[in-house]
Amino acid sequence: MKKIICMFLMMGFILTPIIGQSSYASEYMLAPNDQLEIKIVGQKDLDTKQVIAPDGSVSLPLLGRVTAQGQTLTSFNAYLSAEFAKYIKNPQVVVYLIPRPIYVIQHDVKKNTWDVKEAKSINEARAMAGRNYTGEIKNGDIVSVEVSQKPDFWEDNWYKVVTATAVLVGIYISIHK
Repeated sequence: MKKIICMFLMMGFILTPIIGQSSYASEYMLAPNDQLEIKIVGQKDLDTKQVIAPDGSVSLPLLGRVTAQGQTLTSFNAYLSAEFAKYIKNPQVVVYLIPRPIYVIQHDVKKNTWDVKEAKSINEARAMAGRNYTGEIKNGDIVSVEVSQKPDFWEDNWYKVVTATAVLVGIYISIHK
């Protein structure tokens, strides 16, 4: 009984990335700089993470360089299954598209400095951008936000103005005595 439950759980684990993908992910055409995680069930030594090279290819164990650019995740998964079948009996290949990081550029207007932070999720990027940011954020975006108010002359220099005024009043009083 435990073996049957384990088999169902394993099948759920294997099929979830394939069945559970959004329509966007299944229709998305792979392109250079996309990061893929490729797993062959039961062949841990063949599991790999690859970034699609500028020429549209990835380098995989046993297969060498294969073209990924222009294929959907589903078609690339089927292609790899067919190619690995030449070397492995009934390979179960799973291809994941790892989302691109989101970069948040925080401009501190008061100090006139910029800080670039990398967010691993949309929620993390939204938190870095702050509650005043209302724009849409997607994976791979570069979001620019201002994290402080523009300098206010009075707020930044009130003590200088008061000190200078006191000195001038003191000089004026000492001259007119």
